[in-house]
Amino acid sequence: MKRGGPATENGKAIVRWNATRHGISSPAPVIPGLEKREDWQDHRDGILDNLSPVGHLEFTLAERVALLSWRLHRVTRYETESIAISQGEVEGDIHRRARFLRSPQDNPYKFTHPEDIRTEAKYRRQTHNALKRLPSLEPGKIVKGEDVTSIVQAVLEAAQRARGGEIDVERLDLPGLSDDDYYLDELLDMKAEDVRGCVQSIARAASQEPERMLEFATNAARWEAQSAKAKVERVEGEIDVMRRERLLPDDKTLEKIHRYEAHLSKQLYHALHELESIQKRRTTGEGTPLARLDVQGLPET
Repeated sequence: MKRGGPATENGKAIVRWNATRHGISSPAPVIPGLEKREDWQDHRDGILDNLSPVGHLEFTLAERVALLSWRLHRVTRYETESIAISQGEVEGDIHRRARFLRSPQDNPYKFTHPEDIRTEAKYRRQTHNALKRLPSLEPGKIVKGEDVTSIVQAVLEAAQRARGGEIDVERLDLPGLSDDDYYLDELLDMKAEDVRGCVQSIARAASQEPERMLEFATNAARWEAQSAKAKVERVEGEIDVMRRERLLPDDKTLEKIHRYEAHLSKQLYHALHELESIQKRRTTGEGTPLARLDVQGLPET
């Protein structure tokens, strides 16, 4: 029994390149870790199926078209990745610009990175809310450690401003706190009555009424929360403006993209024209004009 297969010379010429069409002898222009060999193979096979090369020369030109178009896709990806990287550097650039423009009179510990500014605003809002809730809490209500820390620190700062000097925390009788808690930086959960007891102890050290001291601290926290919120809104506006300014790559990257894309496009069209001429000569016996003019873009001024 004869084996199946094409009978015509044209058909035999086509199937002759089946093994090569599946990448057995052709190198894959795939960047490890960034591109997939399977994607290249699908792209290459699609181009070859569309161009239907016959014979070694046509196949070589068709494969060159596949290679050049694959590299052109890479240029598009490079442009996209360049924009993405530039967008991702916006917040860091705002931070560096703010530090550069800082005057000698500014607080050297002032937050300038957008993420730090957001974190500070969140903390200020949480402190204000914790101070507002404290008077209405039942005595046995458990207050979260982060709220306890915020309340005690805020009241202590208010008391020191009212007194006009430092208050020795170790001399205070603060209920619910151990000897290791006098740094007041990470206090544990505590009953509301104990938190109010801390407020009373701090107020006495500043010769103030507890209610007045708590009100003073709450008002200060509200102002700080509003100020921090306004700062976040300003920096988010700066971020939005800078991201809009970076919708395109920088001039150096754009020039690189333009030159490389123009170089590949020129080679791609040349390969397509050569393939078209050879295929027309094979099918009709007529060639195509050797001289061609491709005009792209605007004339240089």
